[in-house]
Amino acid sequence: MNHFTTFLRGSGFTPDIPQPLELSGVKPDPQVGKSRRALPWVFALLATALVAKQVPPPVTMGSDGQLVYQVADNGDRVPDFSSAGYGGGGVAIPFLPSVIEVAPVDGDDGARIQAALDWLAAQPADAAGLRGAVRLTAGRYDIGGQLKLRASGIVLRGAGNGPDGTVLVATGTERRALIEIVGTLQRTALGPTRAITDDYVPVGATSFTLDAVDGLVVGQRLDVERPSPAAWIQFLGMDVAPARQPYNWKPDRFNLHWDRVITAIDGHTVTLDAPITTALEARWGGGKVQAYSEAGYISQVGVEHLRCEAEIDAANPHDEQHAWNAIDLHAVRDGWISDVVGVHFAGSIVQVGAKVERVTVQDCASLAPKSELAGYRRLAFHSRGQQTLFLRCTTEDGLFDFTVGYQTGGPNVFLECRAVQTQGWSGSIGSWSSGLLFDQVSIDGGILRLDNMETWNQGVGWAAANSVIWDSEASKIIARTPPGAHNWANGVWGQFVGDAAWSMSNEFAHPPSLYRAQLADRVGPDAINALAPRTYTEHTLAAIPSLEQVVTDLAVRLQPTPSPAGHPLSLRDGVLFLGDERLTGRWTAGAWWLGRMEPGRAKEFGPAITRFAPGRTGMGLTDELPAVADWMERQNIVAFRHHYGLWHERRRIDHQMIRRPDSDVWPPFFEQPFARSGTGRAWDGLSRYDLTRYNPWYFQRLRDFADVARERGLVLINEMYFQHNIIESGAHWVDSPWRPVNNINDTSRQFPEPPPFTGDTIKMADEFYDLSDPTYRALHRAYIRQCLDNLAGQPNVIHSLSAENTGPLHFMQFWIDVVAEWELETGQHPLIALSATKDVQDAILADPARAAVVDIIDFTYWFRTAKGDEYAPAGGISLAPRQNLRKWKGGQPNAASIAAMADEYRARFPGKAIITSLDQAADIQL
Repeated sequence: MNHFTTFLRGSGFTPDIPQPLELSGVKPDPQVGKSRRALPWVFALLATALVAKQVPPPVTMGSDGQLVYQVADNGDRVPDFSSAGYGGGGVAIPFLPSVIEVAPVDGDDGARIQAALDWLAAQPADAAGLRGAVRLTAGRYDIGGQLKLRASGIVLRGAGNGPDGTVLVATGTERRALIEIVGTLQRTALGPTRAITDDYVPVGATSFTLDAVDGLVVGQRLDVERPSPAAWIQFLGMDVAPARQPYNWKPDRFNLHWDRVITAIDGHTVTLDAPITTALEARWGGGKVQAYSEAGYISQVGVEHLRCEAEIDAANPHDEQHAWNAIDLHAVRDGWISDVVGVHFAGSIVQVGAKVERVTVQDCASLAPKSELAGYRRLAFHSRGQQTLFLRCTTEDGLFDFTVGYQTGGPNVFLECRAVQTQGWSGSIGSWSSGLLFDQVSIDGGILRLDNMETWNQGVGWAAANSVIWDSEASKIIARTPPGAHNWANGVWGQFVGDAAWSMSNEFAHPPSLYRAQLADRVGPDAINALAPRTYTEHTLAAIPSLEQVVTDLAVRLQPTPSPAGHPLSLRDGVLFLGDERLTGRWTAGAWWLGRMEPGRAKEFGPAITRFAPGRTGMGLTDELPAVADWMERQNIVAFRHHYGLWHERRRIDHQMIRRPDSDVWPPFFEQPFARSGTGRAWDGLSRYDLTRYNPWYFQRLRDFADVARERGLVLINEMYFQHNIIESGAHWVDSPWRPVNNINDTSRQFPEPPPFTGDTIKMADEFYDLSDPTYRALHRAYIRQCLDNLAGQPNVIHSLSAENTGPLHFMQFWIDVVAEWELETGQHPLIALSATKDVQDAILADPARAAVVDIIDFTYWFRTAKGDEYAPAGGISLAPRQNLRKWKGGQPNAASIAAMADEYRARFPGKAIITSLDQAADIQL
């Protein structure tokens, strides 16, 4: 075994994971570290051929036992990483005594555990801010929702992380974090913004000069900000992308932030508790600081000594319809996750959020992940925060095992971590993360990289700067030097690529661990003791009281909270009402093909109900649906027209029609209504769709938004189809679930392969709307019924056939017939809107049986101008709405002409409401 295995086993942490492969076929020496000394003569002979140019180590141990740093002419040096971790590094994680105990019961255990956590959170904290631990006895706990730790000074502790210990099972199909440790971010600026006046604040610096220090005090928290002007982006080469791809960086969208504490003030010079990890340069706008106060952060909080499992569909080898992450942290300072094993999660075992700092994740493991082997999956241990330490964490069968996200300020450290049989790489997956350290890390079969990712994931570009790989091994190590910055690789083993500062390649670094040496150097040798594996023996023999003994109102707490009546949508005498108020306001279709993961750009593209950004929430990512409602209310938007996305993933934004070479899909993802089968390979590289099985996450999101709409007095217009996929650009069709190469349902009799592209365009509408084949017809019938079943009983929903609908009459007739059949069978009568070209609309309204199914007439695809000219293209001629409009030369409608249309149809069809999405109308309801 190599020496990484040795120190893991020596720690007492032995998760059940496969043993590493022997290195280079050489039988390792039983002594620590000897396996990589086996062939020194080979490395010596081939040094000039295989090893990058060598430079002196960036940090060495002096004869006095103190660290010596190589300092560049401008003052840059390797940052001190030792402030990463709980308490700012070198502080032992406390053991909180258990004060309440929970045992598993039949059925769901989530509410009972949450009741214990909430009870403990309400107890007074001691002088150290500690309340105690909720102890879970050994056994299996089914949890259909999510556990939340929402207060400082509390711990969730199990009785062991093995299969026979405490096992929390995330049941169901919701893509969620099983456990969330979450505070609230409430910051108030104190005083003015202050400019940093130094011409150059070097990498690794802990002090700088301000233009004014009045009002600042030691212990004050500061936000240190570095701008990202166009000149800096151009200097990096990130202002352009190959061909016409929109993957360049935008000015002011890549500003860097560090949360720091003032430790000293000397004149106008301020000293901080942790280093700055990217130089602050006057030529690029320098930097500024803002003092702030805060409320809502939680601290002294952790999860420990337990096992988390995601319930999976064993029949689907790439099942993703289950809990995504095991543990997420948000708005936490000084927290920890220790001795936690996660099994089957598609995303992260531990994800540290952007507003988290000084957290330790130690002795944790990711086992048997279950997901597609694809982009943005299996980010086993991931941080978007600062001063985070991942210690002795292990993974198997991962993809992005040890990673940080966009613009993380660091220091962030992976120490003595090990990935076995990985299928991907570790490093930064976001743009310009600085102050990242891989220290004694082993990546079996994968890549360790500090790299320029170029166009990857919509232009991540330079992903890591001023970062270090120290005494680590990987099958391949890529380390490159960004303009004006550094990356260092010292004492590394593997295949080397890049122009970083390489030193002691294929040798053992000295000191063996940079983090440990820096910690001892800064705090003292005893600080190393804080890194030891933990034990979980209670310090009292007294019995721990049970949940039932302590929480006397448990029965009341376990009662489900009734949903408020809200403002149900109803149709009365041809008018739509929300509660007792007439429906009025504007509408939105949200985003259906745009999105980015950069924090500075995500919000640019607006909300979407079924857009999925793994592990990320917020506007432009995985939208929090109450926040979408807030946004709609601020914009005077009352209705959300929803349909599935144009394509699943963001690579297709290039509008290329070619098959993708791999499954390295780019988020955020626009989920489709059909489930992936786990078999075959679709055009986007993921497994093929099964048109007879439906995506539970997609449909649950629609149900959840319908609930929010009822509570808030909003409307969901559920457009079941999206015609944009089958007309115009060929790229619109190539990833469609209905295309034969993308499903397992043999739609080849319906759609030709290869598709009949005309240049870069396609017309697949005739084939799509042709229902002559009984098997194909049955797929549509089942899908329409699924859409109705999913939203049954939801009053604030209007169903319509399709967005951008210029389809033929016979398909609209079929849709209405399926709706009528469903209504007859279920006894339910949802609101049905007729949204079509004028000829199709008039034909349906002239048919008494089918007209009876229609509750609402939607003017979207035809209009009359103020002069009386009628724009009314025929349905079923394979032209999209905008293609029809390009042929129209007769002008546009206005509010008066649209109102006149409504008056005419209201007189002809009394009892039916009339709505519109024509922009010239003053209101959605006419």
